[in-house]
Amino acid sequence: MDTGTPALRYPDPLPPDPFPPSPVPPDPSPPGPEPVPTPEPPTPEPPGPEPEPEPV
Repeated sequence: MDTGTPALRYPDPLPPDPFPPSPVPPDPSPPGPEPVPTPEPPTPEPPGPEPEPEPV
């Protein structure tokens, strides 16, 4: 049954990639010890609310 819509057309196949992905060269540097992260200084806690004076 003709519904008036054009037939779906599949897109043309993509052409071969002219620039194939180059292989990743191996890392020439030998694996050394893991860099030790510098510890961050502890952040001082913000002062809390003023303590309420006890009722007399």
